[in-house]
Amino acid sequence: MIIPRQESPVSARKKERRRSLESVTPCQMKLLAADFAESLRRGEPRIEALRTVGDPDPDAAAASFSLALEEPSLAAHAETWAPALLRSARPGRGAERLLAVARARRKAGGMFDPRRTPSLPLVLGSSNFLARLLVRHPDWVEELETPLSEPIRIEPIAPDWDAIREAKYRGLLRIAAGDLSNRPFRESLRALSNLADACLNSAMQCTARELRASDQPMLFALGKLGGEELNFSSDVDLLFLYDASADGDNLERNQRAANFIRHLKKRMELPTEDGFIYRVDLDLRPEGVAGALANSVTAALDYYERFGAEWERQMLIRLRAVTGPPVLANAFCEGILPFVYRRSIDHSVLRAVRDMKHRIETERREAHRDLEVDLKEGPGGIRDVEFLVQAFQLFLGGRTPEIRTGNTLNGLEALGRLEMLPEDTAAELSTAYLWLRRAEHAQQLVEEQQTSKFPRHPSAQLGLARRMGYHEASGDDARGRLIGDWNRYRAHVRSHFDALVLSGDP
Repeated sequence: MIIPRQESPVSARKKERRRSLESVTPCQMKLLAADFAESLRRGEPRIEALRTVGDPDPDAAAASFSLALEEPSLAAHAETWAPALLRSARPGRGAERLLAVARARRKAGGMFDPRRTPSLPLVLGSSNFLARLLVRHPDWVEELETPLSEPIRIEPIAPDWDAIREAKYRGLLRIAAGDLSNRPFRESLRALSNLADACLNSAMQCTARELRASDQPMLFALGKLGGEELNFSSDVDLLFLYDASADGDNLERNQRAANFIRHLKKRMELPTEDGFIYRVDLDLRPEGVAGALANSVTAALDYYERFGAEWERQMLIRLRAVTGPPVLANAFCEGILPFVYRRSIDHSVLRAVRDMKHRIETERREAHRDLEVDLKEGPGGIRDVEFLVQAFQLFLGGRTPEIRTGNTLNGLEALGRLEMLPEDTAAELSTAYLWLRRAEHAQQLVEEQQTSKFPRHPSAQLGLARRMGYHEASGDDARGRLIGDWNRYRAHVRSHFDALVLSGDP
């Protein structure tokens, strides 16, 4: 059982500042890796080194490294890939996969030089689903030849379902390599959202072509995609609207839009050997699952004005137009602002946010969800930070347009800059939020599954630590620091959420 340490916020902040100034020295890992590489050159992989870093089966891992050395392209450059594998979640398994990729490249007639893709061993030793894709498509290793210091560019995608799927997974490969190589994580959130936008734009074109639709609906993003901070494995929350027909014949228009949406959703979610494009969630539309798949702009605005609930105000903070005529899309985004951001100071906003958070936690516990290890919805988790920011936005956004943003980190920065939150508090929450999101991504990186669980088993905790960049030579040390950070960050988040939302007013 992992129990959060009970620290005062002041004490916790002092400790966090002190830790942030203490860089974890990589010397021990470098020495261990150099010694291990030397043992490989002698043809005798040091099992003790594999045991130290925490490989769950060091004997089998040593055998896998020995086999990898039989491949000429790998034997010549063991000093490049072996140290990287030691820093991965599963060094032995990574060695198996590296050998498989090298052999597949050779059979396909392609040259393979591990020096050109220094992040490849980290990917292969950390992500099962990306490793499978690379073995099946060895030419994709070329995605990792671009220096990770360069900005992540998402190019337009050809309107073809196979091309969209391939572009998605090639993009995930580049983004994952950056995560595992400790590129600033905030860049990954934006890149994942840009990648989804590009896939959706192309998917809309595919659907329009296949249905011969000349009047496709407008597409809006909600949730994390709307805030441009998408998860590594996430649904995309979408809202579809269309312009009301001037002649009043909107029933047929609505049916065409519904057919369009069903077709797009089916093709996006279609499973293949290489995976799928995205899971599409339409439940945040007006009236939810009971409502029409698409509404006219006029009908949607009328619904929110007459029937909109408090949770829908909170949800629409993250509304963002993705495709459609800019004038019409902007008209809806502008038209919804008076519903989301009221000019008057309304204390019921805080009660609504508090009630929603209480309800979520109560429902999850009644469903026997283990919230103590829930990175997303547990006390001190991701939702606490998001809800805190959204409570301030709903409470003060009517008179302060500068804080109107669907991006949680941008919201925290604005609240700190405008002194609506103490700058130290905003910075502490931003640091904790990035850590929690990075942990969530690192868990989803294994099998592209929607999971937000902090693992309980020690070996799984070590795997998470390695994927998050805890590179202590000792696996026990890496795991211990991970657990310490997990307990500290969620304790900080919960203390701020309790003080600012659950127990008081902004």
